[in-house]
Amino acid sequence: MRSPALQIRWLRLILGAVAVESGAILALFIVVAIFGPRDAAAAQAYAEKMGRWVGPLAGMVLCFFGGWIVARKATGSELLHGLLFGTLTALIDVALLIAMHAHFEPLFVVSDLAKVVAASAGGVCAFARRR
Repeated sequence: MRSPALQIRWLRLILGAVAVESGAILALFIVVAIFGPRDAAAAQAYAEKMGRWVGPLAGMVLCFFGGWIVARKATGSELLHGLLFGTLTALIDVALLIAMHAHFEPLFVVSDLAKVVAASAGGVCAFARRR
């Protein structure tokens, strides 16, 4: 008996990864708009300070849910889809950091690894829910 061919849902993975990175940036804008100072220069400094925590944490949480959403319809390859989702999201983050000429910080590595782990955990949850 042949097993069905593995179908990777690339469009879903790519669109979801872009949505997660956009969502993490949006979360930072919302935090600055609600809690930040009104002065533009002070708001920018506040955004840089808060971005060290809000961006990575929002990215990790959104990666978990995004990994689960992408993986829940990938019967038999939920973990793979979660892993691919987290990896694509981390790659988008690295591309943004390079485009912004950001100086390397260990937090970036930890944040991107956390995204991969969180999205993979979302894939595992999608698998467990199916069972």
